[in-house]
Amino acid sequence: MSGPTLAVMAIASAVVGGYAQIQAAKAQRTMYNRQAQITERQSKLDGLAYKQQGVNALKKMNRVLAANTARAAAGNLDPFSSGDSHDVIATYNLRQGVNDFTIARDNQTIAEKMGKFQADNYRYAGQVAVSNAKTMAAVNIGMSFVTAGQVYGTEGLSGMFQTASAAPTVVSPTTSSMAVPGVGGYSPTTMFG
Repeated sequence: MSGPTLAVMAIASAVVGGYAQIQAAKAQRTMYNRQAQITERQSKLDGLAYKQQGVNALKKMNRVLAANTARAAAGNLDPFSSGDSHDVIATYNLRQGVNDFTIARDNQTIAEKMGKFQADNYRYAGQVAVSNAKTMAAVNIGMSFVTAGQVYGTEGLSGMFQTASAAPTVVSPTTSSMAVPGVGGYSPTTMFG
């Protein structure tokens, strides 16, 4: 094969490789997006479990308050009067039930927000993977173009990458040539004549 043909093949293989990199990154992004969806669903399930714990705490509190009221009434006490011992016990039970419910509600919020945070991280990782693949594909294509031009030396590829030695030369007089009349553009007749 000739140099230009090999150069074109090298560049074409870099283009195909870059395309493959981008497609692999897109597949990885899809995988990350699926993982994000799974994480969000799992966090919602965790949140629902915590919500159920809160509901159970309120139900338990209702049962305890009802039992205390029934005991007070059975003991010939006014179950709805304030300041008595059964009122103090009811207030304590109410506080415990509300604390349990509040903790469960906060756990639900934390689980859902952490799931969203993790899902957003997965989505961002997918975006970064595709962006990096596109950048690397462009870099690899550019490097193969330059390498092909340097190695195969084809005029079409290396013509734009000329070195300084191929630039037009300008004669500049040196110190030694300036001292000799007629050499290096120095002539006493052109200066004074």
